[in-house]
Amino acid sequence: MTRPSLARLLGDHRAVVCVGTGGVGKTTLAAALGLAAAMAGRRAMVLTIDPAQQLARALGLSALRREGEPVPEAALADAGITLRGSLSAGMLDQKTAWDAFIARQAPSPKVRDTLLDNAFYRELSTSLAGSHDYMAIEELCRLDESGDYDLIVVDTPPAQAAIDFIRAPDRMQELLDPRVAGLLARSFGDGSGRWGGLSSLIPLVLFRLERAFGTRALREIAAFFVALEAVFGDVAARAARARHLLRSDTTAFVLVTGPSERVLAGGDALAGTMRALGVPLRATIVNRVHPAPELGEHGDTFVDPLLAELAAAGVGPDTCTWLRQTWQEARAQAIAEAARLAPVAASQPGDAAWVEVPELEHDAHRIADLLTLAKRMGAIAD
Repeated sequence: MTRPSLARLLGDHRAVVCVGTGGVGKTTLAAALGLAAAMAGRRAMVLTIDPAQQLARALGLSALRREGEPVPEAALADAGITLRGSLSAGMLDQKTAWDAFIARQAPSPKVRDTLLDNAFYRELSTSLAGSHDYMAIEELCRLDESGDYDLIVVDTPPAQAAIDFIRAPDRMQELLDPRVAGLLARSFGDGSGRWGGLSSLIPLVLFRLERAFGTRALREIAAFFVALEAVFGDVAARAARARHLLRSDTTAFVLVTGPSERVLAGGDALAGTMRALGVPLRATIVNRVHPAPELGEHGDTFVDPLLAELAAAGVGPDTCTWLRQTWQEARAQAIAEAARLAPVAASQPGDAAWVEVPELEHDAHRIADLLTLAKRMGAIAD
């Protein structure tokens, strides 16, 4: 069975969303995929919603901005890379992205200012659960609609946060339900601030909010929803647009995992949840794999004459013993990894790419390292 390559995946899609558990090198591989796409002639943007600065360092940038930052030509030249396309990188600034979203969707300056000055909105736009994920998808939609890029590679936070990312449009639309806005608007319509009738109309959770935070806080929430009524149609339309983009044939979800039993189990659970949500994986990348050492013509016994030569050259017995143990441990690790990966690879859909990436000799912190990873992934067409 011939599986599709990552080079083909990068050429066939408008968005590639990298998901996976923490500590598997997802950010670095996302950058390598973006580099490969740019080398193939695509205008590529790598967007991270993880506040870590690893992506900036790997691309030779001092920092990342929401608008995106072109990778310096000097850094590419130092790595011997010439792009047929272009490569930019950006990081989600949640508060700035929310403010820009409100400014775009508000029907008037008055509504815009009412929302931007509202205390509940400030909480929503900085720390409310789910709002970060929704704004990340809104940024993906904005970049997709801008026409500035042929491919957007998204580096998501680990595991459960990736599921929250996928569910974000539904959760945000539920949070900004216009029925809640209408109830609050009617409650405060006479300016009295009386909550007696409201408690019987709204869910128990809102009543508990009143008890926990007081009428003043709920007055801010009510004012937020009153203003939001004017833009809810646009919010609902954007949520629908986001759902469509995430489930479109032009978007590919890529699982980044590792060869250890724990990481593979976490990746498998994530993949299962994604399938249940109707978001199939288009590729699985197993990072930091340890291939078996070459055996040579003497098979397993090739290490014996090699150690004999070293001993004859004056290498001490303790060093030779350490070298033998190191080789045996590396061999055992490679065999164990291969045994774990074989059934997982066999269980993958035939139309999904499966890639095993050998571990680099050092941490990837230069563009040249990203190029090496792109080649090892098969992300650069021959």
